[in-house]
Amino acid sequence: MNRGERVFVPAEALGIMSARTLENSHPVLLDLLSSITSVLDVGCGPGILTAEIARRVDPAPVVGMDINPDMIRAAETTHAPGSIPNLVFYRGDIFESHWDEEFDVVNTTRMLQWIPNAAAAVKQMARAVAPGGLVVALDFDHTSAEWSHPPEAWTRFYSAFLAWRAGGGLDNALARRLPLLCEAAGLRSLRWQPQITTVVAGDADFFRVAGHWRMIAESRGRQMVAAGYITEEERATAISAFGEWMTREDAIQTLHEACIVARRPETSRRRARPRERTGRQPRSVSGRVLIR
Repeated sequence: MNRGERVFVPAEALGIMSARTLENSHPVLLDLLSSITSVLDVGCGPGILTAEIARRVDPAPVVGMDINPDMIRAAETTHAPGSIPNLVFYRGDIFESHWDEEFDVVNTTRMLQWIPNAAAAVKQMARAVAPGGLVVALDFDHTSAEWSHPPEAWTRFYSAFLAWRAGGGLDNALARRLPLLCEAAGLRSLRWQPQITTVVAGDADFFRVAGHWRMIAESRGRQMVAAGYITEEERATAISAFGEWMTREDAIQTLHEACIVARRPETSRRRARPRERTGRQPRSVSGRVLIR
């Protein structure tokens, strides 16, 4: 699995992402925000949650970064530059960033699952947060996903999905290891909170939430075919079977995630700089945007 395959996000995903809010998708982060909280959102995607963050912490500055230029274009199409004065989007790679003790909170939402070296990414996030600030990460445990009475074709597809991810160096149980990643980055874990989402046939958002996995088969499934993990026939059969499963009255889907909140110590190996929590203004976003 190459870098382009990992950062790829199908156009269909934008509709699913646009329905997400902090309340229904990332409640732990929601509770941490205030009007003096500067935020770096790593892997911001189309910026739906990032824009909500900016509105909630206004006038504190918010920066949304994503390595995928299509996602930044989508974010700036929906939220034109300057339309939210304290918000900036830019295309950037966390591994190549030079943010240094700039933000009160550095957040990432379901992004680390697509990075082979997630530990190095968390270290960069830890560098970007100011002493005493928080790193927040929400991600999946793909090994624990459940579907009631799943079709055999779907079970085969999902097993191949896990194998394809593992073959690309991705951690299928990343959510469980978030505390270890934060500790390795020199952070002090404050809270690790499981987040279990169950949708049942008949729920208002069942087709949106469960339909995400049909979209995975449509998009990532093509990558799996190209890599030799399944055949095109198996992919098509899985999509058809999952679509039929979604129409069952007893269909239930349960996904497992976890969120870590970890603090950077007030003192580090370098001498800590004096800091007042009045809302840090990252030097790179004073004016409009000067990428660090």
